[in-house]
Amino acid sequence: MSYEEESEGRLRRTRKVRRVQAERLPFMPYAAGPLIALGLLLLFAIWPFAFGVIERSAERAAVEALAGADAGWARPKASGQWIILEGTPPSKEAADSALQAVREAKARTLLGPARPITRVRDRFTLTEAADTPTGMPNGWSYRLSDGVLTLDGDMPNNDVRDEVLKAARAEIDPPRLISVRDSLTITNEPLPEGYISVALRGIDTVTRCDRGVASFSSNRFSISCELPGSDASAVREIALAPIALGEIGAVDIMAREAVASCESSLSDLLSGTQIKFNSSSAAIDASSSELLDEVAEAVRACPGNLRIEGHTDSTGLDETNRRLSQARAEAVRNALIARGVPATRLVAAGYGASRPIGSNRTADGRAQNRRIEIRVIRVSE
Repeated sequence: MSYEEESEGRLRRTRKVRRVQAERLPFMPYAAGPLIALGLLLLFAIWPFAFGVIERSAERAAVEALAGADAGWARPKASGQWIILEGTPPSKEAADSALQAVREAKARTLLGPARPITRVRDRFTLTEAADTPTGMPNGWSYRLSDGVLTLDGDMPNNDVRDEVLKAARAEIDPPRLISVRDSLTITNEPLPEGYISVALRGIDTVTRCDRGVASFSSNRFSISCELPGSDASAVREIALAPIALGEIGAVDIMAREAVASCESSLSDLLSGTQIKFNSSSAAIDASSSELLDEVAEAVRACPGNLRIEGHTDSTGLDETNRRLSQARAEAVRNALIARGVPATRLVAAGYGASRPIGSNRTADGRAQNRRIEIRVIRVSE
């Protein structure tokens, strides 16, 4: 075979291969179709699981953040990376603190701490106690906590503000009062007659407290104060004296010794014999009826408002435990209300397994962790 004939043969074979490939090429996408369909099927199958993982991670992070912020009364519900908070906050400050804690919540991942929550909103049921005391022009709130006096709200002009600040700073006396934080705003409203004396009354009373809140809202002066029992009558007398503007509202003076005595009595009652519940249920066992009678009597003798705290061991899912502890705390609250304790004095909070007092590795430790505790709500909480 000559060179020309061999070249011609190779050329014909090449053309034939190309023709066959060209004929097959249009059918290649159809061959990939089943693979694409299989991929989509897997995606739809995995997506609900992945979505659920995201929700559980966000909700778990929210629960841990709320427990750290002492906001067990708040119940988080996840929707994707959204968190909705429900519950009845004991105060406006508590509501704001819970929202902020969840916004900053972090979850543990293989790459380190991450924020799984993108949006937070609330569906809180606000009580009268949770309303802000500064919802009107020239209303104010002075809060003393941990040695810091925070002045918040409205002042009609700079002269009044300066006089209030001067009076507050004159009361600095560590460790009870270390510093004054000015968060006052100027409204440039007309100065009501008698306003300055009421504003200074707030400084005079709240700075005598270990911790406390004095407020003026809707022309009503109110104060909540925790202090040594030896000073209680003097502060109460000052707080209840007639004022030149408005009227006297709630005056809640709690003696430090009375708070300690109350919590000691409740601790003795509940550590000796725990309130019993049906297994994995919030239904109170009938055998605890007599104990609840004693608890109700002790609570009625306590000052201020009280928080009923539910706790579980670490068995099971975190969110399940938190919900169970919340339900049990609410069941105890209802039982005490039925025994004559005013509902307005009681708040229920569930902390799940986040605050153990015993080892969850032993049966005895887990039994200790499944408990109800009742504490006086401090003025600054």
